[in-house]
Amino acid sequence: MQRLTFSLTSVLLTATIAAAAAPPPAGVPPPPNVSSGPPPVRYDWQGNHRKAVAALNARDYKTAIQLFTEILESKRLPKSWLASTLYLRGKAYRSSRQHQPAITDYEAAVQSDPKMDVAFFELGATFHTIGQYGKAVGAFGQAIALKGNMWNYYYGRCSAYAFMNKYNDAIRDCEVAAKLKPGSSDILAFLGRLYEETGQKQRAIQTYKLALSINPNQSDAREGLSQLTK
Repeated sequence: MQRLTFSLTSVLLTATIAAAAAPPPAGVPPPPNVSSGPPPVRYDWQGNHRKAVAALNARDYKTAIQLFTEILESKRLPKSWLASTLYLRGKAYRSSRQHQPAITDYEAAVQSDPKMDVAFFELGATFHTIGQYGKAVGAFGQAIALKGNMWNYYYGRCSAYAFMNKYNDAIRDCEVAAKLKPGSSDILAFLGRLYEETGQKQRAIQTYKLALSINPNQSDAREGLSQLTK
């Protein structure tokens, strides 16, 4: 397989209630004087969350990770926001090539929200990146089970199967991906390569030709077709 390539709850405002204190009992010293001043500033997790997302979108991953970490440690984040915040910090970690922290965050995200298909997909992609293809297959499978109409979920699992030399499983997923995303020369080129690997020469040639009819510059399809038609 040498030619295989490959993103409110409302803030509860606590009012300061000035209650008249009863005089201290006889013999008990009065409490120490507390200097008056402004109340402590409540941690603005919502504002910082927006800043963190903006940093992530701007590819400032260090700042995004720092802000998401502060939010998660602030104990102000509503439970309903936990999974998405872990997912977003995971994306920042993954984008900065910190794969193990990304895996930890994605796993925590799906533990918090077992229906978060996109976190399973990102988890699978991270496992794929570090060569843990069996785990990638499992994570992609979870994403597919939750949402079976996403071409990239099937394509991700297809690629993981291919690197495990499970070509028939890879072909099955890649064919689904090609149907879900018609007109993708890259998927077709990869599918042609899988047909080639399994000795299906004519299907490979036809698939390479189809890929090139969509994108004449698709290099993998052009190379594959050249190899098969010498």
